Amino acid sequence: MNTESLLQRILQESNDMGAAEARVARFVSTQPSLVLHMSMARLSKECDVSDPTIMRFCRRFGFQGYQDFKLYLAQSLVPSAPFAYEQIIAGDSVDNIVRKTARNSLNAIQRCLEDIVPAQIEAGAKLLNDAGWIGIYATGISEITAFDAEHKFQRLGHRCAALIGRKKQWLHAETSHPNEVALIFSQSGHTKQMVEVATAVRAGGGRVVSITAAESPLARVSDVLVAVTPYEHTELLTPLASRLNHHLVINMLVTSMAVISGSEFPDQLPALDSWQTDKI
Repeated sequence: MNTESLLQRILQESNDMGAAEARVARFVSTQPSLVLHMSMARLSKECDVSDPTIMRFCRRFGFQGYQDFKLYLAQSLVPSAPFAYEQIIAGDSVDNIVRKTARNSLNAIQRCLEDIVPAQIEAGAKLLNDAGWIGIYATGISEITAFDAEHKFQRLGHRCAALIGRKKQWLHAETSHPNEVALIFSQSGHTKQMVEVATAVRAGGGRVVSITAAESPLARVSDVLVAVTPYEHTELLTPLASRLNHHLVINMLVTSMAVISGSEFPDQLPALDSWQTDKI
């Protein structure tokens, strides 16, 4: 449970609390940083409640006591460290290139874990799972991710297609129907073509799930956003960190869809006939 979800729970449950606990809830949810420097006696006085009320409040949310509650709150309020990136330079040895590339990828995955919002994954998985047909849209290097998504969705038995190329994308977007969902990949969320596709799909009654940057133009025209931070640094040719995290999100969505539908997990399904290959 992160700080945001804890504070949300406090706000949600405050309506079911007694008057004394509700005063504690209001104070903690509005001034969490101040609470870190307050003793239980000080908080009790500030909220005009007894010490046992503070203890009941902490235990309501699964903490053993006030100090346990404050320790968790303090750890959670520490801001995330900036994305650590080791730049690869012309004079680097192969050993350094291998090490830096691997570390940059690991750091990107760790930051994705910190930034991802599980509720967005859940909302996206539900919408995709209920779709009669899924159109998967991407441009540039994100097209690789679109094909990965197509493969995994088909293994779950969903009707879908990776739509590559402006003409094909526009043809499908313009003829979208209410039972269809567009899954759109964009690292920046500023690609005009993808924003136009999302707008056209929704105009036809379809729904849009976007895996892109928060607060971007594409995010604003989507029904469900799965926000993935676009890291400012790039590799020599392609933004490896962002691509890795988009693939991670696909795995999260597909596994969530399998749970929702009661299907077998994708990595436990046999290969589709059309993709089976002869082994030596």
